[in-house]
Amino acid sequence: MANIKKNDNVKVISGANKGKTGTVISVKGGKVTVSGVNVRKRHEKPSQTNQTGGIIEKELPIDISNVMLLEGNTPVRTRIVREAGKKASRVSVKSGKAI
Repeated sequence: MANIKKNDNVKVISGANKGKTGTVISVKGGKVTVSGVNVRKRHEKPSQTNQTGGIIEKELPIDISNVMLLEGNTPVRTRIVREAGKKASRVSVKSGKAI
């Protein structure tokens, strides 16, 4: 089970986008999509949802091991542990606060 969830604030700790921060858009199978990180241009055909088509910028997923959770809105990176006995509680290792 991944410790990073949708809408978490994360910082990229390795790779081409090292140092960038953003909010998690989606988590799928060991990959995360972060807003404003790993943005690439994609050519899309016109469709019902995208009438014009053309070249669009899109965030692509990066490996979940390349990001680290930020504690709230502060720039402090932290690891997460799960409290025993509680189903969905995530606790910061550095501060001991629930996230």
